[in-house]
Amino acid sequence: MNASYIISIARKLGCSIFLLPEDITEVNQKMILTLTASIMYWFLKQPVEERPSGASDSENGSQSETISNSTMDDTASESSIEENGTR
Repeated sequence: MNASYIISIARKLGCSIFLLPEDITEVNQKMILTLTASIMYWFLKQPVEERPSGASDSENGSQSETISNSTMDDTASESSIEENGTR
C-alpha cells in the first residue's frame, strides 16, 4: 500500500514515473533510483520562492554547524600548541 501511495503522490506532483509498486516492494535498486531521481528533478525545477522553507533551513543549519565545528577544532589545536610551549 505504501509503495502505491508514494507512486501516486509522485504522479500528483508531476514527476515522471517509470516503476511499479512491485519494484519498490521487491527492492529493485535501479528502479528506486529512477523514482528518487525523478522526485529530485521535480524539486530542482521548482522556483526558489516556492520551495518548502524546511529545505533552505536545513542547508543553512548544516553550514553553520560546519563553521562552528571547524572554529572549535582550530581553538583546540591552538591551545594544545600553547600547552606544549612550541608557540
